[in-house]
Amino acid sequence: MSAQLKLVEPGHITLEGQLDFVNAMAVRRELQQSLEQVQGAVTLDLSGVSHANSVGLSLILFAARIVTARGDQLRVVNMPEGLQSIARVCELEDWLASVAA
Repeated sequence: MSAQLKLVEPGHITLEGQLDFVNAMAVRRELQQSLEQVQGAVTLDLSGVSHANSVGLSLILFAARIVTARGDQLRVVNMPEGLQSIARVCELEDWLASVAA
């Protein structure tokens, strides 16, 4: 199964499927395009993510860099436990907690 990104409503982006090295660049391009269409704060909803490795964490960091560079806030919701574990290993748990709802 591949990954799918949806701009559900202004400022609310969902990711679904598997986030891995096979689809990382395609998802990153779609995420960048979606973020460029949104003004203001962004909610990144990961409730539909069935599997994610470190690519998932890199996509969150990528989104945060874009959103915060323009002075807005990123909020991450429904973070899979696997991504939370990777964040702990990478010592990003505190930062992730600050953007996770």
